Amino acid sequence: MVQKKGKTYYIFPDPAHNLAYVGGPKQYRQYQQLRTDNKLAKESLETADMYQDEEMQWSVWGGWDAGFGSFGPMGGPGIY
Repeated sequence: MVQKKGKTYYIFPDPAHNLAYVGGPKQYRQYQQLRTDNKLAKESLETADMYQDEEMQWSVWGGWDAGFGSFGPMGGPGIY
């Protein structure tokens, strides 16, 4: 945040693109809202992934050793 001639400016560097973004209080509020929206969207996606894993009930599937030995359902290496 920078004060100049009675006005407030917010400056954000973007070194990856060799830029600096400058805006006033309105732009800063929009930036904060975008960050909040993106955070909520990411949290929603993570929650959805968690519930999807629970829905698959992986423990019921039994894994590779569920009666198939150590090579899986085909019984061993070879051409099938």
